[in-house]
Amino acid sequence: MNCKNHENVEAVGMCTYCGKPFCKECLVEVKGKMYCKEDLDKVFDENKGAAAAAVPQINITNTSSNVNTNQNTNGGFHTAQKKKVTAILLCIFLGWLGGHRFYVGKVGTGILYLLTCGFWGIGVLLDLILIIVGSFRDKWGQPLI
Repeated sequence: MNCKNHENVEAVGMCTYCGKPFCKECLVEVKGKMYCKEDLDKVFDENKGAAAAAVPQINITNTSSNVNTNQNTNGGFHTAQKKKVTAILLCIFLGWLGGHRFYVGKVGTGILYLLTCGFWGIGVLLDLILIIVGSFRDKWGQPLI
């Protein structure tokens, strides 16, 4: 088989791009593959296009459900947790004035206890039991520590 460009010269290989036979003078080796000089520009142009197309595609998957897990419900102000012992003492000695209610931030019911002498003592007794068993919460829903 003879070279496509030089009909009287024996071909030494085939162009990887076009598949035609060429002599040693017409072939160029690139990364272990043989190409004819006519097709070499086409190969490089395709590789540039393939390289541009080979830009990695980045897929971002947002798994956030946009659920607010913030437990702070006091308007953004941080308050220290209230102490159980302090609430018990205030309930025993100043419960009829609503002292323990003011202490945990429940101002509205504190005023009500102040005006009604702690719901005539019944409210104070119920609050004392709730504080002791750990069911009494502050204004922001936090348990007493």
